[in-house]
Amino acid sequence: MKVDEFQHKAFNFVVYVSYFLYFLIAFGLMATAPQYLDQLHSYIKLYISLFLIIRFNPLRKLEFSELDKEISFSAGVFLLTTTTITEILITYLTQIKNYLKAKNIF
Repeated sequence: MKVDEFQHKAFNFVVYVSYFLYFLIAFGLMATAPQYLDQLHSYIKLYISLFLIIRFNPLRKLEFSELDKEISFSAGVFLLTTTTITEILITYLTQIKNYLKAKNIF
């Protein structure tokens, strides 16, 4: 298996795990999901940062592969989700949790 194939499969796996954690958080199915999502985001940020720095080094001549396109697109989506959507989701869930606590439901 080539390195690009392994990277592609590993990256897709991590993306699917993050989608699954978003689902768990959105529907309140797992209380520790935000903690796991934060850890996963740290690893994804590190991976994407290193990938972009190494792959798109100006000293290197490169053909743009399918993996490059996917990583570049995912990097943009990841930055959007970690800066806005995650914060909105956590704020929303905190408000719901506080409301339920105030009503002695939770």
